[in-house]
Amino acid sequence: MKINRIQLNNFRNYKNSIIDFSDGINFIVGRNAQGKTNLLESIYLSSVGKSPKSCREKQIIMFNENQSKIELSFSTLAGNKNIKFFLDRTNKKSIKVNNINILKLTEFVGILSVVYFSPDELKLIKEVPEDRRNFLDISISQFDRTYLYNLLRYDKILKQRNSILKSTDSVESKIEQLDLFTPQLIECAQIIIEKRLNFIEKLKNIATNIHKFITIDENLDISYSYINTSGLSIKADLQKEFDKVKLKEIDLGYTCVGPHRDDLIFKINGMDCKYYSSQGQQRTVALVVKLSLMEVIKNEIGEYPILLLDDVLSELDQNRQDRLIELISKYQTLITCTKIPETKIKYNIIKVENGSII
Repeated sequence: MKINRIQLNNFRNYKNSIIDFSDGINFIVGRNAQGKTNLLESIYLSSVGKSPKSCREKQIIMFNENQSKIELSFSTLAGNKNIKFFLDRTNKKSIKVNNINILKLTEFVGILSVVYFSPDELKLIKEVPEDRRNFLDISISQFDRTYLYNLLRYDKILKQRNSILKSTDSVESKIEQLDLFTPQLIECAQIIIEKRLNFIEKLKNIATNIHKFITIDENLDISYSYINTSGLSIKADLQKEFDKVKLKEIDLGYTCVGPHRDDLIFKINGMDCKYYSSQGQQRTVALVVKLSLMEVIKNEIGEYPILLLDDVLSELDQNRQDRLIELISKYQTLITCTKIPETKIKYNIIKVENGSII
């Protein structure tokens, strides 16, 4: 995949800008707070349908303006495509692909595949399990619509089940209702867990080699933590666990079992990165995971996604910078920085100053 051009209207601090991109590495250069990250955000939004930042979508619209638009043209093996993403302060967002209205998220995710890395990605290693589950869900959904469909269905059933658990109905009534919803939840949960396990196995095999290339002397291991008690089947284990915690769930008022409770574990040389690795090591692991995701998606869809790297070079030593640039030169990469590093690799420069391309 290759992004050819993006046009931003009233997006963050971009009033009306057109940016063209080249193959390979595109350095987006400028001082701090000029709009470099905003440019990457607009591309991510055009791919996943939501911002990588924790914000309300209306905050994306330029101050004192009522509407914002992103228009992005890109090339794939299937041909040239165009995405138009509209935000309005009074209405919901709207999306068009090749001028056709997109009504469902399942119709949109995966049309433009991107992998995004920013300083906040450290949360993938050191923060709460929800951040790691979000990584799994966004990553797999980009190439597997069956996964996305079951994920959305699981969330819907989970909300219904939690509503029953929180209700003022009698225990007997709750148990009777749970017996209807739990098998449906398990059906979706089994598919989600199986696909996550398959994804992690592919990711781990690639990440181990990339991490070794960048760090030279560290061994990375990635595993998925989920309900696995009997060794019989995921479905049997889930059913057994739901039966065991049924009364506990009624007492607590929420569902205690399922893929919404699972986690990813990263280890370097056998030690859990979350507790025993330095921030530099954690940053490298998070970066390696994203680079490995590039390869997984390429193997699944037949072409590389777009790589978005926000301020990734600032905390890497020269040796790791060199090895990173060597790795990313084989696909289109948009990388923000305050100054261009020394490299022999061919690159394109995009200079940003206060929301304008100069």
